[in-house]
Parts: sequence; C-alpha cells; structure tokens
Amino acid sequence: MTQVIFYGIASGFSLLIGAGMALYFSFSQKTIARFMAFGSGVLVCALTFGLMEEAFGLGGFDATIIGFLLGGLAFILGDYTILRLGGRHKRKFSGKKELNGKAIVLGALLDGVPESAALGIALFAGKGLGFLMLAAIFLSNLPEGISSVPGLLREKFTKKFVLSMWLVASVVLALIVVASYFFLREIDPNNLGIIEAFAAGAILAMLADTMMPEAFEEGGATIGLLTVLGFIVAFVASRL
Repeated sequence: MTQVIFYGIASGFSLLIGAGMALYFSFSQKTIARFMAFGSGVLVCALTFGLMEEAFGLGGFDATIIGFLLGGLAFILGDYTILRLGGRHKRKFSGKKELNGKAIVLGALLDGVPESAALGIALFAGKGLGFLMLAAIFLSNLPEGISSVPGLLREKFTKKFVLSMWLVASVVLALIVVASYFFLREIDPNNLGIIEAFAAGAILAMLADTMMPEAFEEGGATIGLLTVLGFIVAFVASRL
C-alpha cells in the first residue's frame, strides 16, 4: 500500500514539480526538449517490453490488437480536441490561436491518464515493470510541467493559480494510479490485457503526436541520440 501511494505521488506530482521549477528557475527550450527526448525513449521501452508483452500474455492477439488500436484512436481524438481548444502548440495552428492555459492542463491529463492507469497495473503485475513505468512517466511529465508555465503566465495567471491547477492535475493522476492498482487487479485477464494494450496505444500515439515532434522542433539533431539512450538505459535497467 505504501509503495503504491509513493509511486502515485511521485508520478503525478512530477507535473507540479516541473511547473514549480519553471516558476523559479530558467530553463532553455533545448534543455526541456532533451528531457522529453530521453523520457520518450524510456516510454517506448516501457510500452513495448512491458505493457504490450504483458497484454499479449494475458489476452492474446485479439485483446492486444483491439486494445492497442482503441487506445491510439482515443488519444488522437482527444488530442485533436485539446488542440482546437488551444492546449497544444503546433505549427499548423500557431498563427490562429494562443495557447489556452486551462486546455494545457486538460492536455496533460489526457497524456497522464493512460500512463497512470498503466503504472497502477504494473505495480500488481510485478516483474520490475512498476519502476520502469515510474521512471518513464516522471521523465515525460517533468518537462511537460516546465514547458507549460510560460503560456500560463502569458495569460496573466498568477503563480499561485498556476501551482493550484497543476496540484489538482497531480492529485487526479496520483489517484488514478492507486485506483488502478486496487480495482483493475480483480478483473478478467483478457479484459486486463485489453486495458494494458489500450494504455500502450494511447502512450505511443502521445509520443508520436506530441512529445517527439515538440522535442525535435526545439532540440534539433541531438534528440534522436537522446531518445535512443533513453530506450537502452530503460531496457538494461528492466533486465537487471
């Protein structure tokens, strides 16, 4: 129980930590991009050698394929909605709409829900997947929290309000980790396989649609190497 709560807090509150760091310290966009790239590599390793293998072992091909495709589609539709609301900064829309602070937080929740559910599942699945997922989520959430602050401050939100919004998001994600651990462990293995594959599909779509493009746009040529390093470090750590 203590471990689950700790993992939930550590993963969810990494958003709040990132936002707090950005409010009181200065980070270049390249530094943020490098964090995102390394975290992306860790996440790719976690979803391929963790979530997808576990999903296949529980539910076979049908559960894995159905869950994976549904997860990817759900994220893409949700991300498009967040984009239209101004919660993402993408070149296609950059001249049409300013970033919307509240939508940025909604976007972080969209990114974080499948990750948090996957972490809760990983904690009762064992096999060292829990720590791997925690590291991946922390390394992806931290730069997301950091990069959100300039847009929120431009909207004239106070520092206190910014921290309050991220506190709410962090608490929600931490609770999802705990709830997933206690309520999903009792469901049918085939359905659990679908859920794990759903989380993997959503995470991969998030990486392809948001983290990797944003990291490359800001970080340039070093991003590919850092992503590779993130993957191999996570792979080695998961096999120790």
